This record gives sequence, C-alpha cells and structure tokens, in this order.
Amino acid sequence: MRRAAIDVGTHSVRLLVADVLEGEVRPVVRRLEITRLGEGADRSRVLVPQAIGRTVRAVREFWRVAHEAGADRVVVVGTSAVREASNRSTLERDLHPIPLVVLDGDAEAELSFRGVRAGLRDLPDPLLVLDVGGGSTELVLGSGDRVVRKVSVPVGSVRLRERCLHSDPPADVEVQALRREVLDCVRPHRASLSGATRAVGVGGTVTSLAAVDLSLDPYDPDRVHGHVLSAGRVASLARGLCAMPLGLRRRIPGLQPERADVICAGALILETLVALFGLEAVVASESDLLWGALLAS
Repeated sequence: MRRAAIDVGTHSVRLLVADVLEGEVRPVVRRLEITRLGEGADRSRVLVPQAIGRTVRAVREFWRVAHEAGADRVVVVGTSAVREASNRSTLERDLHPIPLVVLDGDAEAELSFRGVRAGLRDLPDPLLVLDVGGGSTELVLGSGDRVVRKVSVPVGSVRLRERCLHSDPPADVEVQALRREVLDCVRPHRASLSGATRAVGVGGTVTSLAAVDLSLDPYDPDRVHGHVLSAGRVASLARGLCAMPLGLRRRIPGLQPERADVICAGALILETLVALFGLEAVVASESDLLWGALLAS
C-alpha cells in the first residue's frame, strides 16, 4: 500500500511517500522545505502570519505531490511548535480541508522510536533514540519493539538558538548557558533513560551533522542512514561549527544554508546529551517520525 506522511515541524515541513507492506517501508518520494513555523514562538507562543503562510503553502504542495505519487492515504502531523501555539486553530483553519493531527510529546516519541526500529533492525538492545527537533527533543529508551521509557523536553535547535545564542559566532558564555538549559531539562530523567551505550539520532540536526561529516553535496539520505558519529566526532563538529561565523557555516558542504543559523544550537544539544548519558556513539537515521506515522496510519 502506498502511503504518505507530512511532518509539520518547528523548522521545516517534510514529506515521505512510501510503499508500506508488513512493517516494511520503502521510500518513493522525499521532500523538505524550511518554513520556520516556530520562529519567535518560544517567547510568545504565537505562530506569526508569515510563518503560517509559508507552512500552509508547503503542506498544500506536499499534499498534491503525495496524491500525484499514488498515495491512497496521507496523514499530516504537527509537533512542538503546533502543539504549544495559542493560535494553532488559525493554522488548522488555513489548512482546511487538509486535516492536521497534533501529536503530544509522548506520541511523537513513540512514533520516532517505531520509525527507527523499522529502519535499523539490527542494533543491539537497549536502544536510546534521540530526536533533536526545532522546538523539542524526544528521548526514548526501548528494547526490541517495546518502549521502556519516553520523555519529551522543551529543548530544540530553534528554541535554544533564539533563547541563548545571540552572538555570531556564539560566545562561550552563550554556549555554556545553552548547555545548562539542556542539562536542567534532561538530568532529572537520566537514571530512567540510562543503560544504552549507543544511541540513534533522528531529526535535521543529526542528519545534517552526518552529512557534514561525510561532506555530502548533494545530500544523499542512503549514505546518511546508518552513519556513525563517535562521541568525539560529535564534540569536534559542535566545537568547529560554533567557532565559525554564519557566513562560513552557510558554505559548509553537507549543510543546508537555511539550517546554518540553528545548527550550532542543535549540535550543542546533541553533544550535551551524548556526554550526559556517557554514549560512545550516535547512529544517524533517516527512518524516524515519518516512518512511524506511516506505519501507524
């Protein structure tokens, strides 16, 4: 059965059209557009009209592409920026008649874990999944197909860039402030999420770091999927990116220019999580929330 899922995120809108059969997902069409739906929303909890307009146009275009690709079922899900917005009804109204399913943090975590397990079946248990998004980060500890513990925390690349990183390049004091934000949110959950020595990372931060590590130009999801970033490599990438001004980051092979302003925050979030949990490495995964949404639809 050919299905499609559209993810309305804080930073981007993504489309996956795939053939789904007996738990197997075979991608047919992948699309992504940076829409910055959550810009400024950390302070106001309000989605601005320009961001809503960009997002609605992207969703309508992807809805059309999905049906033209033969999808007989299309699900549209919204995550952190949508669920926190006081005016999300405006987005829902402007999308009508396209239905929008707003995921809470637990549901987002569950779908991310299910997607990872479908795309990376041979990794040993227990497995920790880190979904570093634009507005939130989901952490899921699982064994086999069973979720043991899941947590969603309000730390994401867009949110913490706006809150903490104001200099170009970021000042040391800003970097330390961002790390403290992550630790304050995640440290209370460390004991219940511990036990894994290797994690799987999903979301634009992790896949972008993998693409930068591989110097991919153009981006190649098949090479990114399964790429291993050691703890040391995560730290060196974060350190190197945070030492560069925005203009240089925009020219890095493997990094979308539109993601250059938030990649420092995302890399620092990932680095802090790797250190907090004592992880040896992070495996980048293209199978994520979208895969989970397809399997659940």
